Amino acid sequence: MKTRYIMIIDQHKCVGCAACEIACKMHNEVPTGVFLTHHIASTTGKFPKTKYSYKITMCNHCTNAPCVEACATGAMHKDEYGLTVVDYDKCIRCGLCATACPYGQITPAPENTAASDIAAVESAIEGCTASGAELKEAIGAAYPCHDPILDDYDLPMVEVGAPLKCQMCKQLVYNGDNPYCVDACPAGARVFGDMENVYDSTLYDLMQSYKMDTLLPEEGTEPAVYYMREFHKTW
Repeated sequence: MKTRYIMIIDQHKCVGCAACEIACKMHNEVPTGVFLTHHIASTTGKFPKTKYSYKITMCNHCTNAPCVEACATGAMHKDEYGLTVVDYDKCIRCGLCATACPYGQITPAPENTAASDIAAVESAIEGCTASGAELKEAIGAAYPCHDPILDDYDLPMVEVGAPLKCQMCKQLVYNGDNPYCVDACPAGARVFGDMENVYDSTLYDLMQSYKMDTLLPEEGTEPAVYYMREFHKTW
C-alpha cells in the first residue's frame, strides 16, 4: 500500500499561540526573518462586537504541485510519501518554484542565515546581550540550538536564493515520528498521518465526521493540508 501523508488542522482547537511556528523555526534552524509555517490573522466587526480569526498556513504538499512542475532540474520533487521536498544539490536557485506557488509558501534564502546570526560580532543590545560570536565561543558549539538529527538531511541553512519551505520535517517523518509542529501544539490542533492507512482511526474518524476544506481549491492542486471547523473568538 502506498503511503500518502496528510495533515489535518482543527481550527476550533487552535488557540493562536504560534507554538507550532516557533517549534518549526527553532528545530529546523530556519534563518532570521523566515517562517516555514505561517498564519493569517484578521479582526472584523466593530467594538464591542468583534470577531478574531486565525488560520495556520504552510506548504500544502500538493498532489499536483505547481512548484514541482516549474522546477527545471528536478530539485523540487515529490518523494515516495507524497511530500514535496527539495534536493538542494540539484537546485540552481532560479526562483521559479517560488513564483509558481499559488500559496506564497516558498521563500528564497536570505543572506542572514542562522549561521551568520551566530557569527555576528555585534550585540543585539549593546552592554546587555552577548553577540553570536561570544555565545559560540562560550558554549563551544557551532549553533546553540543545533539538532544533531539534521546532520543527515538537507537543512534550511542553504545558499542565498535557494528555496526555503516546509518539508514536513522529513528528518523525523522518515523515522516514523511526527513533524515538530504537531507535537508542539498544546491544544492538539494538528493531526498528521497516512491518508492510505485505514487502520489510523484518528485520521479516519476526523475525515468521516467533519467537512474538510483546503486553501484555494480552485487552483486544482489537491493540497495535503486540510482544515476542519472554524477558528473564531467573539467578544
